Amino acid sequence: MNLLRYLSSPKGITVAELAQRTGLPVAKVRAELVALEKAGEAVRERAAVGKPHRWWRVGARPLSKLDVLLSMVLAARLHPNAKRLRSVFDRLTHRSVDPAVAQIVAMARRSAQPHLVAEQALCFYWEEAGHG
Repeated sequence: MNLLRYLSSPKGITVAELAQRTGLPVAKVRAELVALEKAGEAVRERAAVGKPHRWWRVGARPLSKLDVLLSMVLAARLHPNAKRLRSVFDRLTHRSVDPAVAQIVAMARRSAQPHLVAEQALCFYWEEAGHG
């Protein structure tokens, strides 16, 4: 059974949740996830002892605030086309860990000048970090 379709949630999924959804035994689900991890198609976030690991498809793992900002600025500088930039922002909206950052990216996506918003976000972060 291909488990990749179950690994697309931004919140990730545990082995127990995956076993419940698929109806497979937990041992089989673990074995298949490890095989997907070795093949480079799945990634896990290891949890503390006694807590379940969370699993994602490689391209669906959530991004931190700084990763989202970096992706926004790089996309703005690499894609002169606003339509293409908006599609990148749309993907970033769903991958952000922080809901506030996801809302900012969504607003930037709807902006008339998304390139300007990305550059302003970098300037604001630079000032917030104490460099400006």
